[in-house]
Amino acid sequence: MLSNAEHALPTALIVDDDYVMRMLERETLAQFGFDVLEAADGEQALDMLDDPPPDLLLLDVEMPGIDGFEVCRRLRQRWDMARVPVIVVTGMDDLASINQAYESGANDFVAKPINWPILGHRARYVLRSAQAARQLSELKEKQAAIMRAIPDMIFVMDWQGTYLDYKQGYATTAFVSANELLGKNMAAVLPADVAMPIQQGIELALLRGHLQTVLYKLPMPDGSHYYEARIAPNGVDKVVIVVRDITTQKLNEDKIRRLAYFDTLTGMPNRQNFLERLDHELLRARRNHHQVALLFLDLDGFKRINDTLGHSAGDYLLQAVADRMKEKLRAGDFVARPALDESGLHFARLGGDEFTVVLPDVDETQTVSMVATRLQALLARPFLIGTQEITVTSSIGIALFPADGDDAATLLKHADTAMYHAKDQGRNNWQLYHQSLTTQTTARMALESDIRKGLERDEFRLLYQPQVSAADGTIVGIEALIRWQHPQHGMVSPAQFIPVAEESGLIVPMGEWVLNAACRQLLEWQQRGVCTARVAVNVSARQLRSPSFLDRVAAIIAETGISAEQLELELTESILMDPESRQVQGLYRLRALGVHFAIDDFGTGYSSLSYIKRFPIGMLKIDQSFVRGLPDGANDAGIATAIIAMARSLDLDVIAEGVETRQQCEFLQQAKCPKLQGYLFSRPLPPDEVEILLRRGSIPLPGDHTTSQTLSGRACNPQ
Repeated sequence: MLSNAEHALPTALIVDDDYVMRMLERETLAQFGFDVLEAADGEQALDMLDDPPPDLLLLDVEMPGIDGFEVCRRLRQRWDMARVPVIVVTGMDDLASINQAYESGANDFVAKPINWPILGHRARYVLRSAQAARQLSELKEKQAAIMRAIPDMIFVMDWQGTYLDYKQGYATTAFVSANELLGKNMAAVLPADVAMPIQQGIELALLRGHLQTVLYKLPMPDGSHYYEARIAPNGVDKVVIVVRDITTQKLNEDKIRRLAYFDTLTGMPNRQNFLERLDHELLRARRNHHQVALLFLDLDGFKRINDTLGHSAGDYLLQAVADRMKEKLRAGDFVARPALDESGLHFARLGGDEFTVVLPDVDETQTVSMVATRLQALLARPFLIGTQEITVTSSIGIALFPADGDDAATLLKHADTAMYHAKDQGRNNWQLYHQSLTTQTTARMALESDIRKGLERDEFRLLYQPQVSAADGTIVGIEALIRWQHPQHGMVSPAQFIPVAEESGLIVPMGEWVLNAACRQLLEWQQRGVCTARVAVNVSARQLRSPSFLDRVAAIIAETGISAEQLELELTESILMDPESRQVQGLYRLRALGVHFAIDDFGTGYSSLSYIKRFPIGMLKIDQSFVRGLPDGANDAGIATAIIAMARSLDLDVIAEGVETRQQCEFLQQAKCPKLQGYLFSRPLPPDEVEILLRRGSIPLPGDHTTSQTLSGRACNPQ
């Protein structure tokens, strides 16, 4: 084979019909480091020119058959002069023969008689020249490929800004075509605001001898494009300018910035952006000795809307709120002062349904109250979501710089505290921050910590309040009520710790503890032979939404071994507003086990017959707020009577709680309310005292002087 990969020496093919000439040429080339092959005529030579070809061909012209010129022409159809160099050996030294040799594709020629020492040098020179030409060609191809792949436009310009040369970048569009550039000054081609900084960059590059960078923007048919020009000195009076289209990079940077600094849903500045802008406003306010007001806004009842109508509706509402704030709330509507008009109001969405408004350069609190009032009025207007009209209210907390905080974080924290105070005040109002709110918040946090520790230290206790038959005072049930024996503060009212437990989520482990303790107490009474009525346990909405709640109820029943028929779960009306199918199905599974369900505080929320029918409800509890006004309050009497009648028509049991007077009891008896509960019969009692009542079996009703029956000899049948 003729492959160089298999020979350390360059290969030369000698083509000559004269054996002596081939021998002399072979000996000469061998001395100069060639590996020599031979062919006696043109046909044999062409047959030997397989791929890869020899490194050098010495070709005699005058041969029988195909002459040397024809062999050279055919060779050139396959390989160029750099790949297979050819030296023509000829006895003809006329000019025509020499021209014919070159026209056939020869690299060089040697005339006979041959100067043999010169032949070897000539062969090496021709081979070296061909190799150099091949390397140069490959380098040019590589450079051309690189240039074709480079997306940059390359300009050569003189120190005055005249275009001397230009290369179009790959897949880029020039501002103007090449023939409109060359020989022209860029001031006549580019806009003045672009040409001027580039000219300055050229002068600096030539003056300092360093690379200069200029960023600029040009209008193009498909929109504005952004460019980066790198200007490098090229001699004393010329520069090479490499221009790259960075539009995509610029757009990506803008997108990243928007993702980092703006809320994707509303387009408003996000928390990070808001804090940076607020820091800037506070810095300016310090210099100018002005106040800055921060309004922290939270939508009232947004979670109910979000959960009821779906997240897409909630997102649409947030967008509509943001649009209304940005479009309808203007600083000029409140204060006509140039400084305020210039800075304006700064809006941001911190997350969820929380928004902030920064009002810079405030001179008086009245301006802030005007903004808060106007903001609440704007948001109180109905929003149309699809075909449904939604009305929301808002609670706003206000903190002022520098009185309420000297930095952005403190100001935001205090505005947030004031907002929660507005929530506590009934919502749909605004409140200014004052120091006492922080004290309240601190106390609330301390209470939350104490609740957590109390659960860990087993400081909570259950009391039980009997429920009696309105007909004869028989104990038909007991309600388990949680109490907290605090080691330092004594007995803490549920009104204090239950709302905090709800807000913090501690109501979930607390509720599970109540359920477990009540079922174990029920089991303990049964083991001592006490006939126990049904035990009612309160369940919060947050507790019911816990993924493991329904499974834990079934597990506790199984662990304690009580009958599921002896357990009643009291649900709040808010649970009925937005029942998840999973929760409803879970409640029906528990009902199938025997667990009973009641609606607590009925009439105070938003319950309707359609909601009630979706749940396995067996009992309605008339809220004590209606019982308190009996019998003289006409509205309370009407509501209580209507609830009792409705329950009877739906085949539901009903109980009135909070019965404290004989007159209330008599009214409810006349209204045929079957069950009663309240201080008139018994206050909540510890387990040992309730056990005495359970053994007795009944509680005397007002005016009933008969001896209470005992449980001996009577069947124990939970209601």
